[in-house]
Amino acid sequence: PYTTLFRSRLQQLLAELGYLPLTFTPAAPLTSPTQEGNDQVGSFAWRWPNQPLALETLWTPGVTNVITQGAVMNFENQNGLKADGVAGPQVWTDLLADVQSGKGNAQPWDYVLVSQSLPETATVYKDGSPVYSTPVNTGVAGAPTENGTWPVYARYTVTTMSGTNPDGSHYVDPGIPWVSYFHGGDALHGFVRGSYGFPQSDGCVEMPVSNAAAVFPLTPLGTLVTVQG
Repeated sequence: PYTTLFRSRLQQLLAELGYLPLTFTPAAPLTSPTQEGNDQVGSFAWRWPNQPLALETLWTPGVTNVITQGAVMNFENQNGLKADGVAGPQVWTDLLADVQSGKGNAQPWDYVLVSQSLPETATVYKDGSPVYSTPVNTGVAGAPTENGTWPVYARYTVTTMSGTNPDGSHYVDPGIPWVSYFHGGDALHGFVRGSYGFPQSDGCVEMPVSNAAAVFPLTPLGTLVTVQG
């Protein structure tokens, strides 16, 4: 639990370093480096126009939200810290050090929007622009893919997936490629099917293997994935 003051300054620093899809403009310049840790009066603005409404509605300044969580995870990952999305003392120290040194986000700002409207698709955004789209399969009625937004928290070029089918039987699938977990056992990944674009999975977001290979580099830890109806 952080105070509103801490959350506000955390967001301001993340924006200043390029880890948010927003900029922060202070109302007045700092008069001393010792003020870097203090909340500043100023305003946030979206870095790019016409962002998906599903993304814009997630943002409130000074309030804990998934956009901030994903940004912290991205920052942690780039700075050799455990990407848990929690802005502890080391994150705070490193943020202030990066602001002082001018070291910003070294990666584009990526975002994935999955639509469960038929035919189902996933669109990947890089720095505010859609750069890739692919047909996908989401979960069947007995194992639906939940709507919402979550940050990618684990990634594997190949892994074994196991679980329970809607009929109660168990599955173990080795060799699943290009996997980015974002919500519990739900992940973006490649999977061979006869067709794509409608619910077929046990909750994951499946896509053709070659398409998953293209999406994988665009989903580093902390990347937000929105699933909507």
